[in-house]
Amino acid sequence: MSQAEIAIGVVGVGTIGGYWLDHFATQLSLASQARVTALFRSNCWLEVPRGVDLTQWREYLSERGEAGSAVDVASWLQRTRARDQQAVLLDLTASEAVSRSYPSWAAAGAHIISANKYAGSSAFSWYQEFRRILQQYQRQWYYNTTVGAGLPILTALHERCMCGDKVLRIEGNLSGSLSWIFQNYRSGEKLSDWLRQAQQQGLTEPDPRLDLGGMDVARKLIILAREAGWPLELKDLAIHNLVPPQLRDCSAPEFVAQGDVFDAAFDRWREDEHPEAQQWVYLGYITQDDEGGYHGGTELVPITESSVYANLPAGNANFTVRTQQYDANPLVIQGPGAGPEVTAAGVHSDVLQLIAQLNKH
Repeated sequence: MSQAEIAIGVVGVGTIGGYWLDHFATQLSLASQARVTALFRSNCWLEVPRGVDLTQWREYLSERGEAGSAVDVASWLQRTRARDQQAVLLDLTASEAVSRSYPSWAAAGAHIISANKYAGSSAFSWYQEFRRILQQYQRQWYYNTTVGAGLPILTALHERCMCGDKVLRIEGNLSGSLSWIFQNYRSGEKLSDWLRQAQQQGLTEPDPRLDLGGMDVARKLIILAREAGWPLELKDLAIHNLVPPQLRDCSAPEFVAQGDVFDAAFDRWREDEHPEAQQWVYLGYITQDDEGGYHGGTELVPITESSVYANLPAGNANFTVRTQQYDANPLVIQGPGAGPEVTAAGVHSDVLQLIAQLNKH
């Protein structure tokens, strides 16, 4: 059976995209007829039909890239179809605007792999319509790195549901960045110092308030809920925002520069709510009650040394899944939940799975 020619376009060549191109994309020629033929960033793009030289992709993009938007990939998709190639788009951005292009990409013939959480946690009506378009045009969408980086939490949920099991509750410290911060932080220290170190290591979102505000965890909860077949939306969640109101509307650099204001507000809350607590965990949860209703939220809670979250390696995410078959003894998935290395590795796993799927047809 001949293998399909697969053209890959990478949207977003920052931390995760750059790591994937440097460490994983070079392995594609060993396993398939797939090659990276286009790179898209916010202000320019590069197309090389025979395949981008991955040893010099940064130089090529800088020197030969054409002005344009990463969202506008329609012309590349058209040329890819004309060459009778299968088109695969990797969305490795954190952009809501980019995710809104998914329906048009799928309709134009693209399969999609995303580390971007916006599509999976969008308004339920938009999500349903996108799913309908994927089915109509027989396109694939892989998004395993949107929750847990490289951890197989979405795969495990999918398998539970496929075999007829019923999900009852999912709980965990779903944010690898907040896990790293609060595994290191102890009451009385400056929380902003640990936040800054997490940023420097590439563990947080580009705007760290997406982590601190609980929205990153909330989006993951919605993606998990929909994998379990629950029609939850962001508005249905009770979200604990760690960012004080006076710092929510400024720019990301301004927020980082006002660490003292952030620390003072956090310390006031900590002393008012849990003055004796020393160690913390930021938890997310979704659950189905006995009447069939769905609930969920995020919260920063104090823990003791006896907690299952107390002695995790810094940065590890921990998912506890209770189902009808895994209730008294729940399913636990644990491991690194953030960082460009594990996320890029998870993206590559999705790429290889999609390539194998396309080569079956």
